[in-house]
Amino acid sequence: LRSWFSSLTLEHTPSWVSAWRGGSVTIPCFYDDRYKTHVKYWCRGYNVSSCPPIVHSDSPQEGKVSIRDDPDQQVFTVTINNLTAGDSGYYSCGVKISEGSDVGDRVFLSVTEGKMSVLQTVANEMHSM
Repeated sequence: LRSWFSSLTLEHTPSWVSAWRGGSVTIPCFYDDRYKTHVKYWCRGYNVSSCPPIVHSDSPQEGKVSIRDDPDQQVFTVTINNLTAGDSGYYSCGVKISEGSDVGDRVFLSVTEGKMSVLQTVANEMHSM
């Protein structure tokens, strides 16, 4: 039973993540032990080798996006706040390699419409007056 349970734990970067518009999402990006000291980054695009970083572990905040590295667990997490439909799309978790091509994983983020709370609806109506 124990080995069956351990196989269910998340030990890889998800390829698809869904979140509500207006909310936040935190995405785990796992990496190999040999990359513990390397710079990690998050970029928008399908291919880690061709997308410019939005945030990286040595400059962890840019607008509504932040990154946090946990070398002991071999994972860095990316948090995006105040999600909009425009945030939907492909992103890449990257690890900077000084000699050679960067390595990473691709993630599709789907931002979906959620039911707005009464407070949000009132605030939106007041803003549009």
